[in-house]
Amino acid sequence: QITTWGGKQAYPVYMTIGNLPKDIRRKPSRGGQILLAYLSTEKLENIRNVSARRRMLLNIMHKCLKHILSPLKNAGENGIAMASGDGLARRCHPIFAANACDYLEQIATVGCKMGECPTCTVPPTNLGDNKKYPLRSLETILDALHTIDTKPAHFLKACRDAGVKPIIHPFWENLPYCNIHHCITPDILHQLLQGLIKHLTNWIKSTYDPKELDARCQALPPNSHVRHFLKGITPLSKITGKEHHDIARVLLGLIIDMPLPNGSPNVELLKATRALLDFLYLAEYPVHSTKSLELLKDALNRFHASKKIFVKLGIRKDWNLPKLHFLIHYIEKIKWHGTPDNFNTEYTERLHIDFAKDAYAATNHKNELPQMTLWLQRKEKVMQFEEYVEWRLQGSPPLVSFTPQFPQSRIQMTKNPSKTGVSLDTLKHEYGATFIEHALLRYIAEHNNPTLTSTQIEEIVEDSELPF
Repeated sequence: QITTWGGKQAYPVYMTIGNLPKDIRRKPSRGGQILLAYLSTEKLENIRNVSARRRMLLNIMHKCLKHILSPLKNAGENGIAMASGDGLARRCHPIFAANACDYLEQIATVGCKMGECPTCTVPPTNLGDNKKYPLRSLETILDALHTIDTKPAHFLKACRDAGVKPIIHPFWENLPYCNIHHCITPDILHQLLQGLIKHLTNWIKSTYDPKELDARCQALPPNSHVRHFLKGITPLSKITGKEHHDIARVLLGLIIDMPLPNGSPNVELLKATRALLDFLYLAEYPVHSTKSLELLKDALNRFHASKKIFVKLGIRKDWNLPKLHFLIHYIEKIKWHGTPDNFNTEYTERLHIDFAKDAYAATNHKNELPQMTLWLQRKEKVMQFEEYVEWRLQGSPPLVSFTPQFPQSRIQMTKNPSKTGVSLDTLKHEYGATFIEHALLRYIAEHNNPTLTSTQIEEIVEDSELPF
């Protein structure tokens, strides 16, 4: 929504690249994510047939994305010259690797129906099962979509049999090395915080007396990094992802000693709540290992083992929740793409202010999208010129190549150095190795005196100096 009143919308598409450090990608000021385009938000309300309208809107979205991503076909297959941080141009092969979006956009992207999994072939009535199903076959789906040139009835039947909507040339059809079902990524914001944690909070609100829950919230003592809900959690409306995260921190403490309404113990309810909260916090890990993935799987298994308590209480009748089913894919998705915090759409929510709302505010609110794009282009040019002026005012210092400022988990040395005979001053000022002399002295002292303590090593370093 780009307006407070009036209901006007913008549909921005952002792009980032996979080899950026997380600290750059999650900060909007670093420019780690850029705006590619605005997709059409036209509702086509003049089309009376609802099915035809939905089908046309779906095809419009794919047509727009195909136009935007069309350069990736030749670039991914044949390569394209790109300048890297050291100033050298290399042939790179950019490919479409990940699609981070909400569930409605996931099913629109892959072309499956509402209530189905965009990754696997689980039946819509078995989404609550804690077991894996075969992945969707991209070859079968492409064969069905390629029957577009046959009779319409045959095309519709082929798509129906393959489990895909009749999309006319989807945008991922000809992208190299792209399996769109593998490209769907976990989303902590919409799947966990605004999905299952939201459901869990509502289930607990339905189980207990709202006044008792609010009274317990108000009685919690103030604590560091824990939000104090002065009026409780039940009066909240339009809860954001951050607020759901704050609720998750106190949710288990609110109900830990509250018996169920019928007087029976709440052991199973506590097990289910803790398991889902464990899954949330484990999924947010910035680094994963085999051990953490085992804990993630164990948390999901514990929730499925205790979820029947909500059925006994009459809160749920079934567990056909697509976002709940998708949790079973988290482990394989993490192995394919990396940790989920790389694909959290919470970071792009902040970009809406700069690239949509502020851009709309700069227009005359009539035919706004062309004005918004023109305003953003001019703003980018002004920012670039401002950086150029600042560079000239500093005396036009020589440009230095980008050097990583973040510690690497693994260092890979080249066989031959790109530069030889580099002085210590150059290492300090151009490569960012500020403490190279101290580190070298400490290494020599530790090598010559392996039995000394750290304090004794530091004393030797302070009394030493390099002879060059």
